Order: sequence, then C-alpha cells, then structure tokens
Amino acid sequence: MQFWASGVPLQFLILASLLAAASFLRSRIGPLRRLGFPDAILAGGLGLLLGPGLLGLLPLDSGVLEVLVYHGLALVFIAVSLVTPPPGQTRTDARSLAFCIPTIAVLQGAIGLTVVLAWSAAEPLFPGMGFMIPLGFSQGPGQALAMGAAWSELGMVDGAQIGLIMAAMGFATCCIVGIPAVAYLKARGLVKTTWQGADETAQASVPRPAEPGGLEGLTQQLTVIGVVYLATWGLLTAVTSPLPEGANLRPMLWGFHFIVAALLAIATRKALARMDKNPLHNGFQERLGALFVDFTTVAALSAVRVDVLSANLAPLLVLAVAGGAVTLLVCVVIARRAFSEHGYEHAVVMFGAATGTLPTGLALLRILDPELKGPVASNYVLGSAGALAFGAPLLLFIMPMPVTGWPDTFPGTTWMALGACLAYAVVLLVLWRCFGGLRFRKR
Repeated sequence: MQFWASGVPLQFLILASLLAAASFLRSRIGPLRRLGFPDAILAGGLGLLLGPGLLGLLPLDSGVLEVLVYHGLALVFIAVSLVTPPPGQTRTDARSLAFCIPTIAVLQGAIGLTVVLAWSAAEPLFPGMGFMIPLGFSQGPGQALAMGAAWSELGMVDGAQIGLIMAAMGFATCCIVGIPAVAYLKARGLVKTTWQGADETAQASVPRPAEPGGLEGLTQQLTVIGVVYLATWGLLTAVTSPLPEGANLRPMLWGFHFIVAALLAIATRKALARMDKNPLHNGFQERLGALFVDFTTVAALSAVRVDVLSANLAPLLVLAVAGGAVTLLVCVVIARRAFSEHGYEHAVVMFGAATGTLPTGLALLRILDPELKGPVASNYVLGSAGALAFGAPLLLFIMPMPVTGWPDTFPGTTWMALGACLAYAVVLLVLWRCFGGLRFRKR
C-alpha cells in the first residue's frame, strides 16, 4: 500500500477512467456526438459531479490534481514548441489571427481590471482577479492555475482554485453561448456547412525504425520532452535560489515556467534540426501535445472545489459575464472585417478558443465542418504560433504591474495596468491593420 501513498497513480487512473466514460457517453448521446463535444470537458464535468465537492463518489484529491495541471501545462508547451512548422506556409487569414488572439486577451484583461476597480469601491479585490479572464478564458486552465498559485503567495487567497474555476466558467461560456450562436449562424445562412476536401498536404513521415539497441520512436520523443523540462527546472532553480526567501519575484518566475519551457524547447528543436539524424517527429509530438491537453483539461475541471466557488461566486460571475460579453462582441465585429474568406467560421473558432482552449474552438467549428476539411482550423493553428510573441508583453510586463506591490500600491498600479492594456490594444490594432488584413469597414 505504501506505493499508493502519494496519491498520484490513483488520481491518474481515475482521470483515465473518466475519459473512457466520457468517450462512451459521447458515442451514445446523439447531440454530443454530432457537435463533436470534447471528451476531456465532458470527463472533467463528470469528475466535478462525482468528486468530493458534490456527490463524493470518487476519491479525487484537488491538491494532487492541481500539481498535475501545473506540470501538464509545461508539457503541453514543450510538445507544441518541439513541432517544426511547415516551411514558408503563411496565409493572410492566419496572419490576421496572429493579431486577433492577443488583442482579445488584452481586451479581456482590460475589462477584468475595470471590474476589479469598480468592485473595490465596495470591498478590496486582488487585482490579479481581473487577469483571470484572459488567463482562464484565452489561455486555459493550466496557465490560470499556474499564475493563480504564484499570486496566492502575494495575497490572492485560493489563487490556484480561482484560476481553475475561471477556466471552468470559460468552458461553460463556450458551450452555453457558442453552440446557440453557431445554430443561429446556420439558420441565417451566414456560414458554410458543405466543404470540399482541402488540398492534401504531405502526410507526416513515418518514423524510421529504431537502430539496433536504440530507443523506440515514442520513447525518443518523451526523452526529449523530459530533458527539456529538467533543464527548465534547473534554470529556474538557478535563477530563483539567490533571491531572498520572501521575494515576490520567486513565485512569479515559477508561475511563468511554461514560457521558459517553451523557449528551451524551441532552442532544442533548432539545435536538433542541425543533426544528421534528428530524433524529433512532428506526428508524435502533436499527439503527445493532444494527450497532455486532454489530461490537463479533465484534471483541471475535476479539481474545482465547490467551497472556493461559493466563497467567490459573486465577483467570479461578474468577471465571467463581462469576459464572455467582450469576447463575443469582438468576434462579431471582426467576422466581416478581419478575414478574406469564411469570416464567421473564423469568428466561431476564435470565440471557442478565447473562452477555453484550441480543442473547444475546434469543437464549435466541427458543427460547421465536421471533418475539418476547410482552411479555418489550420489557419488558427498557424496563427496561434505567431500570437505567442504578441501575447508576451501582457504576460511578462502588464500582469506583474498591479500584483507585486499589493495592497500598498493599490489602486494606482491597477489604473496603470488598465491604461497599459488599452494602449497595447491600440498598438495591436494598428499593427493588425497594417500587416494583418484588418479592415474597419465590413467586407
């Protein structure tokens, strides 16, 4: 029994069983099957329902699940960053999405800070709560948990749980608002529902057989991921060890572990590309990334604690409604202004991804394009890669501004952060107009 004492194996097996149950239910329930509803979100809902927070039928441990989500986020970023992008593959609409993704996140941050400032007229609210909208909605549960956990050491009580709850509210917004919106677009004939097969690109190369005594192909991919993550831990340890024990910068740096991991993964990918026998394989890394996303999502939703939700229900609901409204508004406005073709289809996948993750965006898109034959899905994948650079200022410079000095610098630095969000949104819009194909009039 001592080998089960840590709780990690049991939690992992329960998550796998929840995914199996969700897959079975989706295959048997017609509406879920037709909509392509993500198994991971359904499994997370089952975990929340059957876990100790509600029915208490499953021995889920929120503490262990939070650890899995924290590390799962970094593994997702490493796997994605190790994938070699197609050479010379740039598209106008993908370039537009590269500006659209960070613009929505910045506007979500601005509306969140506005809610915080308004709420604090009655009672103080930690300014990081405002940034939970872009973290939980646009970035997903992993980043919301990581930053919430870091901010909990700066004064945000139950920060990790609040991040998970906001991500869960984002998923709910995607389903409650997104699915009826897509049905409305279909009824009005504003979207395409019949797609010809897209131009087939070359299939991912089959991994070469392992040399005698060498590592099997999948083992090679996991080995590279493990080495990169170990290097991430070593680098962060070396940087944070000299800092004073109570320094605010320590939790902030560990909260950004996924960015460090992604940068090291990109450097590793470029270094391995120069070798005669590059061990990396795009197909394997993409599947591993999907694996990490599924387990991170179901763990995040299952880890939500109902007591924390109840204690913070009012501000979280206001933030979620405000975040969902601004996201929907932006997606409606850009539908006929930012894309050369399939404007509403791009807006659909953008709304789903900006209230959850890429899988939720693709789930909405599959209502219109069940086999993802059209160019919208690949445009979003290409655009999201370019969006990383434009999203970095929000994560690295604007977000730390109001939280590091809490509560002594409140509300001054929060007003500064709000101004920085609005100013950066203007910068992104100008760049989007000049280089991304944005038009201020409807096409």
